[in-house]
Amino acid sequence: MPYCIACGNDSSLACSKFSPSADTANATPYGLLGNFDEQGTLVTMECQGASLDDAQAAFEEPDQYFDTCSICGSQKIRW
Repeated sequence: MPYCIACGNDSSLACSKFSPSADTANATPYGLLGNFDEQGTLVTMECQGASLDDAQAAFEEPDQYFDTCSICGSQKIRW
């Protein structure tokens, strides 16, 4: 199960490879965000900068894409 070593977050991880599609006051700082269930399975994604092909690749291999904690910003993610 993926989790952030720094803060313990295990439900929402981001991908640092994709920037958000637009700079706005309330935009998320990540172009691809993954939401995980209690078993560590990727259940939903918020895609705001990645292409659909990139999102599909991230869904198939989440450990290769989701490398940043969306809560604290740390890249100390353990899979």
